[in-house]
Amino acid sequence: MGSIVQSFGFFVFTLILFAGVVIYGLFHLDEPNLVYWSVFGISALLFCLGLGATLYRGFKDLVKDYRRHGNFWGFLYDFFASLKLAIFIMLLLGIFSMLGSTYIEQNQPFETYLDRFGPTKAVWFWKLWLNDVFHSWYYIALIVLLAINLIVCSIKRLPRIWRQTFGSERILKLDEKAEKHLKPINVRVKDPQDVIDLLIKKGFKVYKEEEGGKIYLFAEKGRYSRLGVYIVHIALLVIMLGALIDAIFGVRGFLPVPEGETSNIMLVGPEDRRVKLPFAVHLKDFRIITYGEEAQQKGIKVAEAFKDAVASYQSEIEIINSGKKVAEGIVEVNKPFDFKSYRIFQASYGLTGGVGEMGVVVVDKDKAQKDAKEAIVGRFTVGSGKVTEFKDMLISVERVMLNIHNPQAGMDGELAPAVVLKVLWKRKAYNVPVVYDPQITVLVYSEVKELEDFPYVFFMDGFVPQFYSGFQVSFHPGTNIIWLGSIILVLGMAVAFYTVHRKVWVRIEGDTAKIAFYSHKFREEFKRSFLRELETVHLHGKGG
Repeated sequence: MGSIVQSFGFFVFTLILFAGVVIYGLFHLDEPNLVYWSVFGISALLFCLGLGATLYRGFKDLVKDYRRHGNFWGFLYDFFASLKLAIFIMLLLGIFSMLGSTYIEQNQPFETYLDRFGPTKAVWFWKLWLNDVFHSWYYIALIVLLAINLIVCSIKRLPRIWRQTFGSERILKLDEKAEKHLKPINVRVKDPQDVIDLLIKKGFKVYKEEEGGKIYLFAEKGRYSRLGVYIVHIALLVIMLGALIDAIFGVRGFLPVPEGETSNIMLVGPEDRRVKLPFAVHLKDFRIITYGEEAQQKGIKVAEAFKDAVASYQSEIEIINSGKKVAEGIVEVNKPFDFKSYRIFQASYGLTGGVGEMGVVVVDKDKAQKDAKEAIVGRFTVGSGKVTEFKDMLISVERVMLNIHNPQAGMDGELAPAVVLKVLWKRKAYNVPVVYDPQITVLVYSEVKELEDFPYVFFMDGFVPQFYSGFQVSFHPGTNIIWLGSIILVLGMAVAFYTVHRKVWVRIEGDTAKIAFYSHKFREEFKRSFLRELETVHLHGKGG
């Protein structure tokens, strides 16, 4: 029992168990009960026991290693080459990655965690950087440590593999000295050429030497497969480099853009830090798609109760750089728009409190008293942030109230709008009210003395509020590096798993051959297969 507790496997098991119990209690239980606290106590006790035993044994091993090396650098070298260290680091990275990608939404205001998890959990999440795991100092430190561990492991083990596979230490001749090490088997051979032909057929490169009436053969294939694991190591280092670049230089923030306007200021992190993008996003058009519209596009039917519900929303955007449009596209829910190393997601939308488009009918006050139809001068449209020219007037939106009866309801989409237009006419500025109800418009006009000499009355003819589109913008400068590492990883795995380093030594004397085999993987299977095929050649080949 003592040996089990002191083993590294016991520590790994208790770490995973304790982490699982903690995560379950934090995120899956509304109110921990007695059963949970009992399991928590047992798992914590086992973890402390495993941690204590591992630390004690680790300290003893460290002291022994330090005495063996006699110097600090040799000891440090072996420490970073430890497989146990790699397993421990990867476990921690896995736990933190799971928390950051699954359980705790990243880069949200403190109030979000407060509402979702309560004050105690929210404060601890904030203190432990769990609100921004992938940019935390400890996550970056773990990636660096894992990279160092991988580099040191590769450096320590590569020279021995290289010497055995490519160096002068390779045994190329099955002489009496090599025979003791390779332990060959005796086989009856009718014709030495049969063995050579079989080896060539199986893809081996064959070397032949004759000496003192004896024929020596050495055949080898797939020796580069031994480097497959190091290609994988290089790939992992490239991927970690990309992840490290993303963790240090990458950024993700919120970019609100009102319809018809342009912005390049992104709000980053829970403190809404303002970050200027190297380009600007112009929101050309924003559309809300209802289930009824979606069903009509697809040619299907939808229940009457749901036809006006929001199914999706999309933004038509332009990317502006140095005053010029350099890209354009549509951003939809679950369909981001990519520009260089930036990815733009459709995250939210809402009302700005402004005018998207409002139609205005212009009526001549003097003519209205005689003939209402002849009094209509014309119609124009206006929106927030735009200047409209109509006849000899310049018109823009000055103030907007989406619901004159209940302003908060207006921001929630219940519209009863009133708009004040700034009108420049004959070098004089007027504040002209336009209300959703024509009677209220006339009443307001009669009470505003400054409009007595203004010849027109403006009536609202259609009102569309101005929406803003909330974009989630992420910048990942390490993405291409991660893709490169992934390609190298696939190549390394193909070399490591689908090629096998194999060697065959043969010494033929008369009709007797001594054959020794080496295979990096599946040695016994390779040996049986080769002998079976050799026997078939003897039975049915030219020597049979």
